[in-house]
Amino acid sequence: MNKYLKELVELSKYDKKLAELVPLEENIKRPLTKLETKVKTLTTKLEKLEEEIKNLILKKSKNELLISELKEKLSQIAEKTAKVKTAKEAKALTLEEELAKEQIESANEEIDKFETQVEAKKEEKEEIKKEIEQLEAEIVIVQTEIQSKLDVLEEQKKAIFENKDKLIKEMDQNIYKFYEKIKKWAGNTAVSPVKKQACMGCYMKINDKTYADVIKAEEIVTCPHCGRVLYIENEETE
Repeated sequence: MNKYLKELVELSKYDKKLAELVPLEENIKRPLTKLETKVKTLTTKLEKLEEEIKNLILKKSKNELLISELKEKLSQIAEKTAKVKTAKEAKALTLEEELAKEQIESANEEIDKFETQVEAKKEEKEEIKKEIEQLEAEIVIVQTEIQSKLDVLEEQKKAIFENKDKLIKEMDQNIYKFYEKIKKWAGNTAVSPVKKQACMGCYMKINDKTYADVIKAEEIVTCPHCGRVLYIENEETE
């Protein structure tokens, strides 16, 4: 096999190995990610509850202020009633007094309702806090468990990167730039094997002459359909 072609096949395999490690790393981290997502969701819910509690307390305060104003109004009505001179004035003040008392009663009912809601949300808030604490404790355990697996994976990545960097330094830089140019659009299939006379990158059948050149492997041959570098898999390239 042509020296440059062999280097391209080897470089491609390093990139594919690195790409294969990505889902492995995600799989190792998945239990931790799942727990962290739960904590994030609960934290958001906790913040929402805190905001709801603030709004309920504000509504309660507004009703308390209203009651205070209505009580002051009742005092003023009482003073006016003591000085009333006609039945018509007395009736008007009585109606005004009844309305104020009804408003006070309604405001008290609203206060009771808001207090009940606040207590319920505070209880829910405490339950969520406990759940977050439990999850955070579990995260610490899981982090310890997965770290050793991640360390092993990191060593594998390091070894591949070192071999890849060594190869790149030894390569003709024009060949390497040629590979990177194809890789920009083809990704880790920039160098693709040929099977049953078809490019495994685009799955298109190549003509007999191109296929013969790929088999000879005396020079770099690209797919006439997609432009990927082609080669035949054998013991030398596996």
